[in-house]
Amino acid sequence: MPQDPELRGEGKTKRAGVTRVFIGLENINPDNLAAAKKRQNKITEYRKMLLAWKAQGIITLAGYILGFPADTPETIRRDIAIIQKELPLDVLEFFCLTPLPGSEDHQVLWRKGVAMDPDLNKYDVEHVCTAHPKMSKKEWEAIYREAWSFYYTPEHMETLLRRAAATGIPMGSFVKVLVTFATMVRLENVHPLQAGILRLKHPSERRPGLPRERPWIFWPRFVWETLNKHAILVGMIGRLFLLKMAIARDPDAAAYTDQALTPVREDEDVTLDLLTKTTGARAAIAHVKKIAELTGSGRAA
Repeated sequence: MPQDPELRGEGKTKRAGVTRVFIGLENINPDNLAAAKKRQNKITEYRKMLLAWKAQGIITLAGYILGFPADTPETIRRDIAIIQKELPLDVLEFFCLTPLPGSEDHQVLWRKGVAMDPDLNKYDVEHVCTAHPKMSKKEWEAIYREAWSFYYTPEHMETLLRRAAATGIPMGSFVKVLVTFATMVRLENVHPLQAGILRLKHPSERRPGLPRERPWIFWPRFVWETLNKHAILVGMIGRLFLLKMAIARDPDAAAYTDQALTPVREDEDVTLDLLTKTTGARAAIAHVKKIAELTGSGRAA
């Protein structure tokens, strides 16, 4: 395979006009990936793949599922912290593991008698709609909401902007993306892909069985909520814009680097938390080494 990035798929994609790419990362715990039958997602390849996209100045967005059988609030926080530190990933989108009706997951849980919510409105990958072996529903819901604020901290968003400046990602476009993903779950309690500038509501739009609110109660509250939300949104836009300007004026911005931007090294399997913190990760590394030994190919990719 040619080694010149311009001759590989990433370079061709960049020349075709692609500015963003979505990756089904799903999880960084190989045990969870196996449970999801995502064996093609190899954590040993994550950094190499993401660095290739970074080299082309393309914004990377990744889906990340919370609620696999091995997950707990503690392991989820640990894994998000590892991603922040070691993966050159820009935007992380969180979803709840959801056994959609008709899927294999739904059939397996139904056969095992696992409790699932009868309200199909909740099967939107944002709501918890099934039981979990290690987390209560309340714990699962709480860690889902916490995950957004845990990843999009002011400190990490500054890191993301510095990585963007160092790798040629358009800062203006990236700020717009960050604003959406850093605020909408907290403000609107919906996934950012469902959010917008103005949320329209009407007192008649209620789910069946819920009473219709009185206009003199609904409209003042709606106006106050809208003004408050937009004040927070404007504040976030202002902070990120000022940070973008400060980074753009930094003469050393292009030279910024950190562990995530460091090129892939031969000894990563003993230095990265990504590859050492879970039993599944250690097993994956052992498998890669065994294949390399059997095939005589040296260090496997």
